[in-house]
Amino acid sequence: MDTDDRIPVTLLCGPLGAGKTTLVNRLVANPGDRRLAVVLNDMGEVNVDAATVERESEDGVVDLSNGCICCRLGDDLVAELLDLADRREFDHVVIEASGVSEPLPIARTLTAAGEGGDPTERFRLASVVAVVDAYGFWKAFDPEAGLPADAPEPERPLAEVLVDQIEFCDRLLLNKCDLVPDDALAAVEAAIRELQPRAPIHRTAESDADPEVVLAGDSFDFDAARRAPGWRRALAAGRDGDDAAGAAASGDHGGRGHAHDHGDVPAAVAHGVESVVYERERPFDPERFAAWLADWDGRVVRAKGFAHVASRPDTVMGLSQAGPVVRFGPLGEWGDDEPRTRLVFIGRGVDDGSVEAALDDCLAARGDSPARADPDADPFPVERRLDRE
Repeated sequence: MDTDDRIPVTLLCGPLGAGKTTLVNRLVANPGDRRLAVVLNDMGEVNVDAATVERESEDGVVDLSNGCICCRLGDDLVAELLDLADRREFDHVVIEASGVSEPLPIARTLTAAGEGGDPTERFRLASVVAVVDAYGFWKAFDPEAGLPADAPEPERPLAEVLVDQIEFCDRLLLNKCDLVPDDALAAVEAAIRELQPRAPIHRTAESDADPEVVLAGDSFDFDAARRAPGWRRALAAGRDGDDAAGAAASGDHGGRGHAHDHGDVPAAVAHGVESVVYERERPFDPERFAAWLADWDGRVVRAKGFAHVASRPDTVMGLSQAGPVVRFGPLGEWGDDEPRTRLVFIGRGVDDGSVEAALDDCLAARGDSPARADPDADPFPVERRLDRE
């Protein structure tokens, strides 16, 4: 059998304060039989995280400060990795991404040649590990509350970045579990399982994880990660949600750190977590749908999908909501695809009947010309913070 002797890379992502640096320090102190190199990315001019880790490790720490490795520092990341491999012997790399970093662009940087060089000649992306603050997810699902006042303004809402981190990973550490009551923790895990049906979930306190859970094996598959999000699987499954992916999302916890036995009832259902899919061919009336967006309290963890709006018959309109922020606007053209609204809502206590009734009230009247409204007159795109009081 052929073996891949390239150096494995573990990418750690997660929101600010989730416990990534604590996890890195634990890995540096106890890497198993590995020789670790560590790359840290912070958004400040002085990388405090790097100083913390350097107290645990005399060398092999690369500090990429004052920028984000998911955007302008991508080439720097590759160049530093290749340079580090020339200067020092190690057999595993841990990259701690900033709390505002999206994992997909970083993974793309590590799996393709770029201006900084070709990392695939010497490295392989072995796993993407998301560290999630269970307490923060439970209390508010609003990581912006922990954003330092002098941090740069992200291009995307941080709650949406957090959801992307959960949806894209192939392993997930649910940290700070000691701060959350057992019943609430089970509900948090069920909600995360709806967002991410594929990755095993491991509960931790103070980022105390077995290094083998984080570092062992090669489970990352770029194409599979892009297909993994629960909202994509829910749309693919349709309203019945009875395909294999839907079953995995709601009940099959193979490989996860803490399975829970609910008899024949899927864990998500047992804790009131639901995925509701809304599909219609008739377009939305722009004014009525805009009014619904303005009044919607958004009491779901995730809403995502594509919409057909009467004022823009040729344009795919996208809905994206994560935590307290909702955005709706143009994504592209329908082209040869038949215009059709397909939305999925994931959360606790989401009533499919009330969702359908409310959105049906937003549909354009039958027989109305789809081009009757001036697209310049409708209010889209819109972005608003939802009222969760």
